[in-house]
Amino acid sequence: MPALRGKGPTLVGVLWFETTLCMLVLALRVYTRTVIRRNTGWDDLLLLASWILMVAFTALCTAAAHYGMGVHSGELSVDQTTHGMLLLLAGQSIIAISMGLSKCAVAAFLMRIVVKKWHKLFLWFWIVSIMVLSIILAVTVFAQCTPVESIWDPRIPSKGCSLNLAVMATIMCAWSAVLDFVLALFPWLALWNLNMKKKEKYTICFSLSLGIFAGICGIIRTTGLNALTQSSDYLYATTDSVIWTMSELSTTILCVSIPALRPLWRSICGDISSNDASNYTDLPPYGKSSAGRSVKQPTFAMDTVTTTTVHGKDLDDESGSSGRNEEHGEDTDTRHILPHPRPHSTGIYQVNEVTISYEDRRPGDGDSIPSDPVKTRQHL
Repeated sequence: MPALRGKGPTLVGVLWFETTLCMLVLALRVYTRTVIRRNTGWDDLLLLASWILMVAFTALCTAAAHYGMGVHSGELSVDQTTHGMLLLLAGQSIIAISMGLSKCAVAAFLMRIVVKKWHKLFLWFWIVSIMVLSIILAVTVFAQCTPVESIWDPRIPSKGCSLNLAVMATIMCAWSAVLDFVLALFPWLALWNLNMKKKEKYTICFSLSLGIFAGICGIIRTTGLNALTQSSDYLYATTDSVIWTMSELSTTILCVSIPALRPLWRSICGDISSNDASNYTDLPPYGKSSAGRSVKQPTFAMDTVTTTTVHGKDLDDESGSSGRNEEHGEDTDTRHILPHPRPHSTGIYQVNEVTISYEDRRPGDGDSIPSDPVKTRQHL
């Protein structure tokens, strides 16, 4: 295969660097979702599918660069131009689908968090619209002219072109750039009033706001699509557009993956707890509303005795409650965490007493040494 020339080395270097970077980030994301959080969803599958198509696009463009992509047509033979054009067109059809899937992944991630109906309908509108345009563009690449071979082989005369690839690409790329800005700003509106920790809320909003850079890449790519009409020097003219397309896709994948890596970072720092229900990555499975998340009931092992006592007494009787706790040697009454009752009011509270008995067996001991029962008390 011929050596890379012209813009070929830059093209191949940028494409493979961004593909590798996205692979590393997605690998960390998949590990976090499957091992640490054990909560995968459609956004993960969409990102993986988008990355697989990204790899195919990079491989096709690399092969096209060896045939002369990035080099002026005057320096190429007819065979080199034909093979390079075919590979590049196949890559453009693939990247159109990959681009749509990446935007859908961002919307699917937000779909797991938002609770308002109009938020979900708004996201569904963008999901459907971007995928429809992506599929139309992917089909247009090879359906624009008849016979189809005339698109990449200048030796075959064309009988006519019913579709305009430049127009379809401009519509799709412009819509994709607008969607980048929408998905970058929408989290600030949709998540602002949700009952989430501010730290997690800001992490999601700021990371998705980086999608503005993807929108900037999309704008630059859209302004350079006039190169699609330069059929005489197509392989050279479209090189910059391919680089900006890849940059937009990579930025989208990185932006939506950053929030999912927070549990991994907390795990590395030793600050993660399986009971931390406030973490935004502990999301409900698809098909269930965020507002309808179920609360797991406490479970007890064998040899556990649970007793429930309901006391009705004046909560203002601080001396009585204090004396009772001191007499039994139990923990301090935790009723102070409840809202203060009105003066001279009588409240009802419930005490759940859980007694756990266990035995400490040592190697070689014939008899077990029972330990003192452990009592925990919860006031409701």
